[in-house]
Amino acid sequence: MRFHGVMAMVLVQDIERALRFYKDVLGFTVAEEEEDWIIFNEGVGLKVSPDPISELNIAFTAVQVTLQVDDAEAAFAELTKKGVPFLIPPTASGSAVFATFRDTENNMLQLMQL
Repeated sequence: MRFHGVMAMVLVQDIERALRFYKDVLGFTVAEEEEDWIIFNEGVGLKVSPDPISELNIAFTAVQVTLQVDDAEAAFAELTKKGVPFLIPPTASGSAVFATFRDTENNMLQLMQL
């Protein structure tokens, strides 16, 4: 078996709100779009959750989307200017720098600079 890539599907409650965040704030570009799902060229998709997502089920240890960037500090500054609140500012860990935030649907996202 050989894999040809990986895509992260992010479950959302409000797909229009999430689309605006991923497109306008993060700068993703839409590859395909239907009523209840969107695929971005960046390897991430949004899908309307079939059931309401309980606030109690959203944990810091849940699956998160990691976005690789060349400069975590610059990306942090740009997203902060756009109103994105970070849970963890750029923090070095070994040879990497990470910064963590949530999207409009409370999903965990992380910037990573190697």
